[in-house]
Formats: sequence, C-alpha cells, structure tokens
Amino acid sequence: MRRNLANGSELIPRAPSPPDYLPRTVIELVSELAARYQLASIRPLLEVCKESGERKDLSIAVLGRFKAGKSSFLNHLIGQDVLPVGGIPVTSVVTDVGFGAEDRAVVRFVGGHKVQIQVGDIRLYVAEAENPLNQKHVEAVSVRLAGLSRWPGLRFIDTPGLESAFAHNTEASIGWAPNVDVAVIAIGVDPALSAHDVELIEMLFRYTPRVAILLTKVDVLEEKQLEEVIDYVRRRLGGRFEQNIPIYPYSTRPGFERLKWDVEDKLLKQVAMDVASQRRAISNRKITTLLDDCEQYIRLTLKSAEMLDTERISLQKLLLVEQQFLADTRLEVKLIARHAAAGTRSAIERSLAPCEGRIHQTLLAAFDEHAHQLPHSFAKLLDAFSDWLYTALSSELLAISGAKRSEFIQPLADVQRQYQRVIQNFRDRLSDRTLALYGVPLKTTEPDVVPKAPKMPDVNIGRPFDHNWELLSPVLPMSVLRGAVIKRFRNRIGDEVFKNLSRLTGQWQEIVTAAIFELQREAEKRMGELLPTVEELVSASSDSAPQIRADLDRLQAVAADVTSEDDRTEHKSL
Repeated sequence: MRRNLANGSELIPRAPSPPDYLPRTVIELVSELAARYQLASIRPLLEVCKESGERKDLSIAVLGRFKAGKSSFLNHLIGQDVLPVGGIPVTSVVTDVGFGAEDRAVVRFVGGHKVQIQVGDIRLYVAEAENPLNQKHVEAVSVRLAGLSRWPGLRFIDTPGLESAFAHNTEASIGWAPNVDVAVIAIGVDPALSAHDVELIEMLFRYTPRVAILLTKVDVLEEKQLEEVIDYVRRRLGGRFEQNIPIYPYSTRPGFERLKWDVEDKLLKQVAMDVASQRRAISNRKITTLLDDCEQYIRLTLKSAEMLDTERISLQKLLLVEQQFLADTRLEVKLIARHAAAGTRSAIERSLAPCEGRIHQTLLAAFDEHAHQLPHSFAKLLDAFSDWLYTALSSELLAISGAKRSEFIQPLADVQRQYQRVIQNFRDRLSDRTLALYGVPLKTTEPDVVPKAPKMPDVNIGRPFDHNWELLSPVLPMSVLRGAVIKRFRNRIGDEVFKNLSRLTGQWQEIVTAAIFELQREAEKRMGELLPTVEELVSASSDSAPQIRADLDRLQAVAADVTSEDDRTEHKSL
C-alpha cells in the first residue's frame, strides 16, 4: 500500500536499501514517459533524482525564514566564521560547506563558469549587500574546509531566507529544496512556528524522510519558557504529522555548548554512521514522489482515452476556450510589460532629480580643494582635470546607482508581482478544469518567475573642452590664464553632472526595460509549457488506451518494488 508522503508517516530505513538497478530503472521509465506524454512539470524533479543517485555524500540543508539564525548556526557548528551574517537579510545564494584537504572556495556562475576564490571572499558573492538581487549571476558557492575532517561524508547547506523582502531569496531556497537530503528547519522562538513553517515541512517531506526542527535563539528564554515553547511546537507538529519530528533547541552564545553537542550526537552522528544507507533511503523518497507525480498524469491521460468520442469532442471544445484564455492572458502579460517599460524612464528621472544639485555642490567643493594640486602646463592641466573629474564623478554616480538601485528596478519588481498573480490564475484555472473533467486536479507547483538580476551601468565622462586646445600649450601664458582655465573647469563640472545623470537615466532605463521584456518572455514560456500537457491529455484517443494502461502498469510495478524494499528495510530496522 502506498504511503502518504505529505504527512511524513514513513519510518527511516536503516538496513540496506534497494539495489542500484532500481533507481536506474525508475529514472529510465519516467524519462521515457515524460517524453511520451509531454510531462514538462516533472522534469526538474527527474533531474534531481538522477543526480541524487550519483552522489555519495549527504547534504544537511538549513532552511527557514530570514533572520532565523541559519548562517550563525552553521558558523557555530562548523567552528569557523565562514558564512556572512548581518542585521539585514544576508544570504542570497545557496552555499555548501564540506570537508576538503585544504581551505578553498569555488563560485559557480549561471552557465557553468567556475572561479576559485579565497574562503574569506565568499561574502562578495553570497551576501545580499555585496551581490544584490544576485546581479553577479551566481548559481552556487562551494566551500571546502580542512577543519571539517570529523564530518567527511556530510555537506552543510546554507540557504537564503524565506519570506524576506527579496523574492529572489525565497525562489532560490524553494527551487533548491528538491535537492535536500537532511532538512533542518530553523525557527526562532518568536514566533515559534508559523503556518509557512508547517507548509515548508510538508513540502520537504516530499523529498526526504529526514526533517528536524532547529529552535534558535533560545538564550532569550528562561528554562520553563523554553519547555513551554518546545511543548507547543511538538503539539502543533504532532497534530499535523504522523512522523515524529525531532526538535533541537540552540543558541550560539557561551554557556549553551550542550545544545551544540546534542545536535552533533543526536543528528549528525546518527546520519553519518551509515551515509550509504541514509543516501539510499532519501533517494527512495525522491523517487517515490517522482513516481506519484508521474502516475497522476498518466491516470489523467487514461481517463481521457477511456471517454466516449462525444465526450472527447466536448473536452476539445473546452480546450479551445483555454487556448483563447491563454491568448488573452499572453496579451495581458504583454500589456503589463509595455505599461511598465513606458513609465520606467520617468520613474528613474524622479528618483535622480534631487541628486543633481547635491552632486554638483559636492564636486565643486572637492575641486576647490584639489585645484591647487593641478599642474601648470596647459596640456597636463587638461589631462589632470579630466582624470580627476572622471574619478570623482564616477564614484558619485556609482554610489547613487548602488543606493537607489532598488528604486530604479521597482518597475521590474512590480511586473514580477503582477506576473506571479497572472500565472497563478492560469495555473489554478487549468487545475480547476482538470478537476471538473477528471475528478483530479492538475499539479502545477512550478517555481515562480523571477527576473534576471539587472547589471550596473558604466560611466562616461566627456572632455572639458570641445577642441584640442592642448596643442597651444607651449605658447599659452598659464601664469596669466590659469585663473580663467580653473573657472572654465568649475563651470564644466555642472554640465558634466547634468549630462551624465541624463546618460545614467538612459542606461538604467535600457537595463530595466530589457529585464522587463525578458521577464515577459519567461512568463509566456511558463504558461505555454502548461497547456501542451492538458492538450496531450485531451488528445488521447481510445486507440491509445492499451498503451497507456501498459505504461501505467509498468509504473505501478516499479513503484511496488520501491515500496516493497522500503517495507523490508523498515521491518529489519525494528
């Protein structure tokens, strides 16, 4: 009998798990069926299952709300301040830390390019302040430390915080979740357990049987208060999940070392004792979820094939309505993008308007202090002023770009929110339609659409004079003209500030507009991938029913093998 994976009622296998051929058989079968029935939505988990079967270590992933103390916990557990912490949401990129012969870090960028860096420099790539909105396009960072020799088979995963103001952080963590092996949910004591925490636990049980709660910052509680909080969390979890979920109170402050020892003894040592067995059990959970999702689609296809021709014609007419709805939704997506792009320049101009006078006055004051250091030769004076102005103005404009970046890209963030609503409405409509037609909702739990991080613009400073007056340098009496030249320079500063602020506005407009239309294309792609799945369901004819039943039988047979092996290993472990 199949288990309910959502409530985590499965015990953890400790005996030898299924033979290696079984995962390979599942992967091959699901790959074949995904291609035949155009099951685009299960392909991400399919890829995770492929990679999971090839790995030999275990990932201890720490997930949870932002500012729950995830990075601080891992630094404390590791015994080395490797991961950045701060007063605002910090982590923006998934970071894994494990044992290595020497301390080193590797940054993997989107596209596969890798760069080795110093361990102390990882903040430049994983911290929100140094890499806002992941503008450096970092996919992941891997850190290896010689000091982790006591945990050679484990990797510790630091994930971006959920529910922060940065939507891309939530996307990074949720998107990575299917890869989790052992999930540790970091929860602060106030509030002790939210509805989002419970939803996260439910989702993680789809991918692993090993889920634990890390109750952080318990040093703020008295002993009796801590007992009350733990009891509250345990009762809430017990009312929702059949499987016992261990709770580990934790504090990084001196005097609470026993809590660290509990985590090491009761969690890390337990999973590290038999990594291979744990690895297989976790891989089986992912495979079982993959089989469940695939089976649901095949059953929907079979229901369509078993319908009468008259019913199928009715379905196809309904699908035409959905196709028109998709066309209307795509038009809505385009209009959202065009409207946002049209207002981008004016929004950036409003944001930059107060900056012109301040920058002008700042540069004038700085120039007055610097003017006496300029050389006396006219040609050298021109070059020196150009160099100074380029450096000073570049610094000001880059600082403004960094400080006001969130304002500049606000139209992009607005478009993202609107697209999330539009796409979710489209998903819900398809799911409701399949529920009405087949009695089963269509699973459409795909990652949200997230914009690519806009880059920073460059800065260009023009020459202070329109002609090559430096050719007259040998004959110009600078002792007489120096004052006039300096005055000319001062007047030129205002012109350059105005010109480059206008240019900066145009650059940011181009950057944000390009990102908006890229987001539009991604949203249209997501919606376009869902409809073919429904079309495939409706197009299944009675002639294809025998093939569909045969595929379903093959799927169920493999699923039975996985379940049978799990039952045997559970029985041996009792």
